[in-house]
Amino acid sequence: MITNAPEEQNAHQLKTASDHVFDPLDPDTIRNPGPAYSALAKACPFYHYEGKEYQFYITSDYKEIREKILSDNPVWSFKWGDAPMDWETFSDFGILTDPPFHLEYITALRKGMTPSRMKYYYPEVEKIAEDLVGAMASSADKQGNFHDLFALPLPARTMCFMLGADQSLYADYKRWADELQSLLFNDKDPSAEQTLIQEIQPHFMGLIEQRKRMLRDAGIDDPTHEHWGTVLPFDYISLGLVSRVEGRRFNDMELFQICTAFLTGGQETTTSLLTNVVWRLLEVPERWEQLKANPDLIENAIEESLRFDPPINAHFRTSLCPVTMHGAELPERAKLMFSMMGANRDPNIFDDPDTFKLDRPLHRSKRHLSFGYGVHFCLGAPIARLEAQIGLRKLVERLPNLRLIGERERINSWIYWGQRQLPVAWD
Repeated sequence: MITNAPEEQNAHQLKTASDHVFDPLDPDTIRNPGPAYSALAKACPFYHYEGKEYQFYITSDYKEIREKILSDNPVWSFKWGDAPMDWETFSDFGILTDPPFHLEYITALRKGMTPSRMKYYYPEVEKIAEDLVGAMASSADKQGNFHDLFALPLPARTMCFMLGADQSLYADYKRWADELQSLLFNDKDPSAEQTLIQEIQPHFMGLIEQRKRMLRDAGIDDPTHEHWGTVLPFDYISLGLVSRVEGRRFNDMELFQICTAFLTGGQETTTSLLTNVVWRLLEVPERWEQLKANPDLIENAIEESLRFDPPINAHFRTSLCPVTMHGAELPERAKLMFSMMGANRDPNIFDDPDTFKLDRPLHRSKRHLSFGYGVHFCLGAPIARLEAQIGLRKLVERLPNLRLIGERERINSWIYWGQRQLPVAWD
């Protein structure tokens, strides 16, 4: 038995449903998760949720999440998936792994997320953003759904570019990502995604084979990083082909897993970041005016949005052995949900946490946990931030009179938080 929290915290942290009732699937919580998760964090930082569909424990304490759960804790595993139920089988490859393998794997892929790589991606992301905002500016209607016009295609087209695919496929990429995420989080049949995989796999295996052909044509049997960006294009599939893990190359299925990890991880969250930050800026017009007057606040706006409206409400881990937390004895294979939404509103970390503050000091806002922490810090954080900064700057410059004209509608997911409908107009 492993103890994960000091016993002296038990009296005020371990509460039952009779003390505070929280249901992440309740329509009111789904409609407006911020206040609900904030109230849970204040009333009951450690909570046992026993719903009809799922049962899991919830921690909302910022320090516990950062220092005890995410800092290479050997008890809490990623292998059974990031969801309230186990995914098909535990993973021994890819994003869904534990150290030490995960560290070697992620080190190989981080070569595509360095500052020099961001400089390489910058012109293409800027071009995509310019295309999108230019189409909005020249449209006859001068109004539309910000999600469809800008927030969806910017990260979807960027993901196509990063994977070396034709950007005209961005709608397919977004649909595949949405359907995969929906199945993984909502479908009780652990093999339900196989039908969708059969649609997706031929596309990516074709891209992998194209790059293998480039190597064969160049007479290269043992590709290295010197061939990335020379013989092979500067994309993530090519990076996978020249990388090594545990002294070996990735096999074809592992390369395919890299593709699907980027497909699902690099779109919805960035789309939601864009819709959330624009919504918060426009719902209080003074914020938009302040940003126009001082564009240097763009980074502040993005980080405050990530803190206040994390695109993912929470993540999950699975216990590898029995563990005691706050006086509760959790069995092996228990599910633990750690609440980003709750932790990001911890008053011990953030001043006036339930208020969106455009002028909150940047170093304060950036303490949020929306990208995780430690060994599982989000691989795509640099490109998400780059897309958001370029996109928001283009909007401020080209559409200064952007404004809300109707009711928003959130995306259809209890675990994700973003806006599917955000009606806007411009002059």
